[in-house]
Amino acid sequence: MNTDINLDVVMKSIDVYGRLAFGGQCVAAMAIIAGPLLFVTCSTLPFYLWNDNRFEALLYWLGGWAVAIGVTVGGAAFGAFCWRWSGDWITEWPGYAVGFGIAGVANAALAYLLTSTPVPVYLSFAAAMGAAFGAGFLVAGHLGGMQVLAETRQQRQRTLARRR
Repeated sequence: MNTDINLDVVMKSIDVYGRLAFGGQCVAAMAIIAGPLLFVTCSTLPFYLWNDNRFEALLYWLGGWAVAIGVTVGGAAFGAFCWRWSGDWITEWPGYAVGFGIAGVANAALAYLLTSTPVPVYLSFAAAMGAAFGAGFLVAGHLGGMQVLAETRQQRQRTLARRR
């Protein structure tokens, strides 16, 4: 009987850690998607606006490259950090597809907040990243691999019932 209690505690902690990890991976995917977009935008937009005859174009170009590389590397590092606590269920393609889908929607919402609303920049980032994290946290329990936890619990209870 004591092993069932320990199994439930372990299963619940895995569920919480897995959900937190998936939320973090959605935020990391936001950065991984945003990095190349920033790179392309900062490589073309300054020269389009200023026609190669302003020193600011060069500064925005080089600065944009640095920011884009930093965002991509930071996102990959944060994703690797969160990956440690995610279960095997995230390593399947549906988990990645859902995570990158949430990140893409959050990046679109962030772009809208930054360009079309009077919301301050820091609140725009906080809202978009918080929404991505929350959506990832809530969706993680419904991904296919998370049902393995419930199936494992049921299988263990059936095995214990047979022993009695």
